[in-house]
Formats: sequence, structure tokens, C-alpha cells
Amino acid sequence: MSCFITSGSVFGCSDGIGGIKKIYIVGGATGEVTGYTYNADGAITGATSVSGTTLYGFDLKRNTSSLAQNVQKNFENGTIFFEQVLTAILFRYDQEKRNQLKVLSQNDQIQIIAIDQNNTYYLLGQVHGMYLSGGAATSGTAYGDRNGFELIFTGQENTPANTILSTTYDEQTATYAQVLGSVFTGASIVG
Repeated sequence: MSCFITSGSVFGCSDGIGGIKKIYIVGGATGEVTGYTYNADGAITGATSVSGTTLYGFDLKRNTSSLAQNVQKNFENGTIFFEQVLTAILFRYDQEKRNQLKVLSQNDQIQIIAIDQNNTYYLLGQVHGMYLSGGAATSGTAYGDRNGFELIFTGQENTPANTILSTTYDEQTATYAQVLGSVFTGASIVG
């Protein structure tokens, strides 16, 4: 395998915005979604889901949640991996969210689809899974403080996260469920 690039990148327009607006968590282990298909650029265009797989959606308020993919390279050892860190803020502490947090904290093989403000879909934990590595449930102090959860998911993968592209729907106009349903065949989309 060659380590040389084959193309460059144009400067482009200043039309992107930051932040994550929604996440979907695959209800189960990483083995529930398999058989990925890719386009020529390496974006995921299809995936086969085990019967009963559900993708659960969580809405996130703007300007609160983020995704970082940190390059972790050891030059002397010749190793490299990409640390995926998703910070998701959920508002309002309630029993249902508390129960979900408890289950998420026990699962070390979570796959998450993060949708950014530019409608780019990222599959996190595709091979090795993500895990809830930190965060907090807080009540806040002052009336204007956040009451809710900060969830930090971490994963280590051999490559940066692949993006997901629907060949059936336009990601700019279709609903999240339509886009994901066209890619993850056999999965139920909730939220």
C-alpha cells in the first residue's frame, strides 16, 4: 500500500458551520451492523443490519455538542490510530434519560451516527466501538444553568470515521430517518 497522496484540495467556500445537531445510537453491539458497501470515495452507501436492530435518535441543541477525531501517532513505533471523541449534551435530568445513561455506561461496543450542522453523517465506532468514557449529570446552580447530562463517548479506530451517503435521498432535504433507512437496511429508526 502506498503512503503517497494522489490529489490535493481546493480552498473552497466559507460556508460550513460547526456543531453536532443529532445522534443515533445503534441499540446493541457493533456486530449488529455488518456488510458495508462504499462508493468510490469510501463513503458508506449501504449496511446490512441484524434483524431487530434499532437506531435511537437523540436531538441536541445547537452550540452544545461536538465531535473531534484526534490523530494519535507514535513515530518511533510506526503506529497510528484515530481517537473519536463525541460530546453530547442532553437537557433536563429525568428518569428515562437516567435509565438510558445507566445502560450506555455498561456497553463498550457502541456505534453512533453523528449528524453535524452541515448534514454530514459520520459513523463512529464502526469497527472497534465507542464507549461512554466520561461526562456528568448536573442540576445546575443558578436558574440559567444547564440541568441535564454531558455525555462523552470515546473510541479508537484505524481510520477516521467514514461518512454516510444516501443514494436514494438528498441529505439536505430528506428526513434523518429516510436517509438512514435507505442505508441501514433491516434496521428500525426511532426518533
